[in-house]
Amino acid sequence: MTIKVNREQLRKARLGVYFVALIALIFVILFSIQVYKRLAGPISSTNWVPNQATLINLYIEEMITNTTRDNRSQYTMYTPRVVYKYTTNGQEYFGRQVTWYDIYDDGFMLELGHELKRKFAAGEPFDIYVNPNNAAQSVMVKKIIWEHVSKLLVVFLISWSVLLWSVHILVFKLK
Repeated sequence: MTIKVNREQLRKARLGVYFVALIALIFVILFSIQVYKRLAGPISSTNWVPNQATLINLYIEEMITNTTRDNRSQYTMYTPRVVYKYTTNGQEYFGRQVTWYDIYDDGFMLELGHELKRKFAAGEPFDIYVNPNNAAQSVMVKKIIWEHVSKLLVVFLISWSVLLWSVHILVFKLK
C-alpha cells in the first residue's frame, strides 16, 4: 500500500528526522568523548611495568549522595585515598593514583579499600604499574572497571543506533 504525501508533509517529515539526527549526533559526540576518557588511560597503560610499592598513608573517603530533592534516600559511596612509595631505577617516587577514574561506589572501590587496609596493617607490599617512559607516573589498578563503564557504553550505543537509524530514514525512506 502506497501513501501519497504532498511536498509540505515530506518537508516536515525531513525536518523532524533532521532534528532527531542532530540531537543523536550531539549525543554521539558527547558520549564518544566520555568513552574515550574512560578507556584511554587503561589502554595506554597496557605496556606499563609492574613494580612493588609500600603504603605510606591510606584512608577510605566517604561521600553521601541524595537521590531525591527532599533527601529521603541517601547512599554512602566510598573510594580509597592512598599515598604509596616505590623505587624505579634506584630513584624513589611517591604515587597517589588508585585507578584511572576518580570514582566512588559501594562495591569495587570499597572492597579495594578494605584489601588495601589489610595490606597496610600487615605491612605487605603490593603491585602497582609504572609508566616506563615516565617513572613518576604510576597507577594501582590499570584495568577497566566495567561496572562504571557499562552504563556509559549502553547510552553510547543507543545514541549511535538512533543516529544511524535517522540517516537510514533520510537516505532510503524520505527521497
